[in-house]
Amino acid sequence: MYDKNSGRSRGFCFVQFSNEYEAKCAKDAMDGKVMLGRPLRISFALGKVRGGPVIVPRLPTVCRFNV
Repeated sequence: MYDKNSGRSRGFCFVQFSNEYEAKCAKDAMDGKVMLGRPLRISFALGKVRGGPVIVPRLPTVCRFNV
């Protein structure tokens, strides 16, 4: 991905796999590896509907206090 104004790399990209198993294997194999002197951080992207809001699922927060 490149910045529209400067033309410089934004430092990330998207890769699409044919199935979830291959994507998970690639993530597990490459996350944390060093490329060109920089560690890779691999994560899965959330789907986005063009023009629509992005809804991020959240887990319920559980607070426990010891009294």
